Amino acid sequence: MDRDAGAGRAGWNNPSFQRTNYRITGVWGAAFGVAAIAGAYGDLVLHDANNLWTGWIIQIAAFIVALQFTRWYPEVVRAHSLRDRGLPGPPEPPLSSLLLPPAGYLTPVGIVVLAFNAGPTWLGIALIVAGVLLVKSLNRPSAAEPDTGDGA
Repeated sequence: MDRDAGAGRAGWNNPSFQRTNYRITGVWGAAFGVAAIAGAYGDLVLHDANNLWTGWIIQIAAFIVALQFTRWYPEVVRAHSLRDRGLPGPPEPPLSSLLLPPAGYLTPVGIVVLAFNAGPTWLGIALIVAGVLLVKSLNRPSAAEPDTGDGA
């Protein structure tokens, strides 16, 4: 057996580790709840289990948010923990890194709305424009990020 296989378990009783995992679990629970409610609404109220909005778009959005939170939040906790102990480490990831994937999802949703006539034309166009503008805005380097000078 690999001597490091159980090394990670030593931190399982750490309150910060547990709190982080409770929050991630809560976000996933909320994502599954949103997906279930959207699916139930599509099936029970709209009588269309394969409704584009309730069967696909809303459910996928919930999981994109949960996936991104799972990636982002531990980095935030790690950065806070190191900073609180006066240790060097990576900076806290910006909120924009959490919001970028959901914002990027708006453009393909707008295209789907237009392609499948899943809403008014203005909604599809508005989603595309909002997605492009939000992604562009969220990709801007913040004042806290140093300019690398590489022209990118």
